Amino acid sequence: MKIGIDIDGVLNSHYDFCLTYGSKYCNEIGKYQIEDINVFDTTDMFKWTEEDAHEFWNKYRKDLVIKNPARKFASEVIKKLKEEGHEIYIITARKNNDEWFPENLKAKVEDITKQWLKENKIYYDEIYFNVTNKGEHCKRCDIDIMIEDEPKNINKLIGNTSIIIFDAPYNRKNEFENIVRAYSWYDIYQKMKGDKK
Repeated sequence: MKIGIDIDGVLNSHYDFCLTYGSKYCNEIGKYQIEDINVFDTTDMFKWTEEDAHEFWNKYRKDLVIKNPARKFASEVIKKLKEEGHEIYIITARKNNDEWFPENLKAKVEDITKQWLKENKIYYDEIYFNVTNKGEHCKRCDIDIMIEDEPKNINKLIGNTSIIIFDAPYNRKNEFENIVRAYSWYDIYQKMKGDKK
């Protein structure tokens, strides 16, 4: 089976990072207001302007992509899946020269990401960067199942591959029929083996 895996929100805890670092940044700039904790985007989470959000990510993106650890047991479960004969594909929207990265990192986004995967012992057969439509990508590459957290991406995946939603506050209010929801990496493993109770 070909398994697609997202990075931000699946391999790492993007949500916890945004809430923790975002509230710190709010204190730094004197604009402390948590608007909605059930959203993916920091602009909506803290009622920031685009400029606030760009300044935040310019300052703290390095902490997310270099220092933020992989989720507990992600490496272990992916290794088990590989040993059982599955193919592992990392599928991400990250790309070089992304406007949401600071200037000193922009040209190295893909290399930094690969280094983070190596340091966190995340095995993969292949990695795809700059994937803006994961549904079309999974269909084209015959991905059998995609592990994803972001509602916009999930909507594009529907009808193109099987999906496991990695649970997060920002994807709970969306109703997705016949899609499996998982809460940890070992929960993903059990559900991949067919235990969907």
